[in-house]
Amino acid sequence: VADNSAAALLVARQDLVEISFDAIASGPVISGSLQAQKQADLLAEVSAIVMQVLKDDGDKVEKGDLLVRLDDTAFRQALNSAQEAERVAQQGFDQAERQLNRLKTLSSTGAVSIQAEEDAELKRSTAQSELAAARARVVQESQQLARTEIRAPFAGVVGGREVSAGDTAQIGKALLKVIDPT
Repeated sequence: VADNSAAALLVARQDLVEISFDAIASGPVISGSLQAQKQADLLAEVSAIVMQVLKDDGDKVEKGDLLVRLDDTAFRQALNSAQEAERVAQQGFDQAERQLNRLKTLSSTGAVSIQAEEDAELKRSTAQSELAAARARVVQESQQLARTEIRAPFAGVVGGREVSAGDTAQIGKALLKVIDPT
């Protein structure tokens, strides 16, 4: 015959341990903060809407990794405009160069006045200056477009994310912080 009665468990006061959630303090009290020896605060160099933030706090990054992408629509349009202006300026210069060469040939035979040749040289010089200015604008607009992609300056960890997609990045506004934990 089986005995179904359970034996009672007796617990005495000395068998119990009370647990509490208090701070454990032992040793000297130290206050302060830790800072990485190598860190970079990545700031916006152009004003634009933040389209994507590809890394978050604590994410590892390699040098050159794309971290934030800003809206590049206006910058891409400005670059296209500058490239078209360069193309037109190149055509104007080429035409002025051909005209000057024709007038020099005719001038050597006495068929054209010296004044006409000097006017053609002035037009060629002006066209050359316009071409140089157009090329400089293409370089400038290319640099502005490149500033819409924020990349990691060195390998490390994202230590502070200041923006989210949809935010407006103003020139000088903090976007991310990258730290080298070593």
